Amino acid sequence: MKKRRFLSLILCLLLIPGAMLFTACGEDDGYRLSNLSTDFYNIANSYENVNLTSDDRIEFDYSIYVYENEQYFTNAVNSTIPYNNLNNFYNRLFDNSLSFVYEYIDRCSTDELDVERDKRNMLQYRLQEFNESLRNVSNNVTLVAEIMRFNINDSILDRTCMNRLKNLFDSYADLYQTAYNLTRVLSDIYFNYALTDSNFDFSSVELDQFDATRVTNNLNSKIEMQISNLTQSYIELHVKGGDLSTRLTTDNNGFGSVDSSFNEYLSQVSQIDIDFNSTIGESINFSANKQAFHEASIKLYNLQTLLNNEYEMYNQACNDIIYIRIRNDFNATTYELICADIIDNHYYLIEQYNDTLVELLDIIMENYNG
Repeated sequence: MKKRRFLSLILCLLLIPGAMLFTACGEDDGYRLSNLSTDFYNIANSYENVNLTSDDRIEFDYSIYVYENEQYFTNAVNSTIPYNNLNNFYNRLFDNSLSFVYEYIDRCSTDELDVERDKRNMLQYRLQEFNESLRNVSNNVTLVAEIMRFNINDSILDRTCMNRLKNLFDSYADLYQTAYNLTRVLSDIYFNYALTDSNFDFSSVELDQFDATRVTNNLNSKIEMQISNLTQSYIELHVKGGDLSTRLTTDNNGFGSVDSSFNEYLSQVSQIDIDFNSTIGESINFSANKQAFHEASIKLYNLQTLLNNEYEMYNQACNDIIYIRIRNDFNATTYELICADIIDNHYYLIEQYNDTLVELLDIIMENYNG
C-alpha cells in the first residue's frame, strides 16, 4: 500500500511541470479561450534553447551553446553540411506549419466566441500535444550540442555526431504533425466562430451586386491556412516515413541533399505569401478586372468546399498509410492504394487552390499598380 501511494505521489510530481504551462479551467466550463495566446507563448518560453522572435514566432536558439567563446552550434548550422539543413529545411517547414497560428491565435483568444466546450478542450489538448513534441525536439537539440562539444577538437561529422543529428531530424516529424493538429482546430474556431460566412458562395451573387471587399477582407486568413496546408501536404508526400534523415546524415562521398520538390514547394508558398491591404477590394469593384475577380472567387469557394468535405477522408488516409512507402510498394493492398490516391487527390486540390489564390492576388497587385 505504501509503495502504491509513493508511486502515485511520484506520478503527480512528474505531471506538475507540464500542467503548470496551461491555465487551469473549471471541470464544467472547459478550457477558456482567453487563456489561449498566453498558454501558447508560455510553451515557447519554457525551453532554454527556444526563443520568440520580435514578431512572436518560435525559433530554436543555437547560440546558447558556446565553447572557448565560439558559438559552435550556430557556426555549424550556418556553414556546415549537414547541420545547415536545420535552418534551411527543417525549421523552414516548422515555421510554415504554424503560419496560420501565428497570425490568428490572438483573435481567437477571447471568451466572446461561443465555441462548444468539447472544441475548446480539444484545443487545449492540441496545445499540450504540441508542447510535448517541442520538448522532444528541444531535448534532441541539446543532445546534438553535447556530442558536438565532445568532438569539437576532432570532427563534428563523425558517426556518433551524425547519429544524434539524424535523431534530431527525425524528432521533427511529431512536431510538424502536432503543429498542424493545432492549426486545424484553431482554424475551425476562427473560420466558423470568429467569422461570419467565411466560405460564402459568390455564385449566388450577380456581378453588379458583387462586393470584392467581402473576398479581400478574409483572403489573408485563407492564404495563411493555405501555407499550412501546402506544408502538411509536402511533408506527407516527401518527408513522413521516408529515409531523408538518413540520406542527409550519411557521407557517401558527400552527404545527401533535399530533392527539387522542396524548391517547388517553396515556390508555391512564395507565390501567395504577399502582403496587401484588404481595402483594395474597393478599387476592384470599379475596375475592369471585377468580373475575373468574381469568377476566381467562385472557383475558390468551390475548391474550399471540396477541401472541407474531403478532409476527414484525407486525414484518415494519412493516418492509415505511410505514403512514401506505399507508392513504391508493388505488394501494397487495394486499401493502401486507395489511401494513396486520396492523398494524391488532396494534393491536386491544394495545387488548384494555390493557383486560384494566385489569380486573385495577380488582380489585387494589378489594381495596386494601376
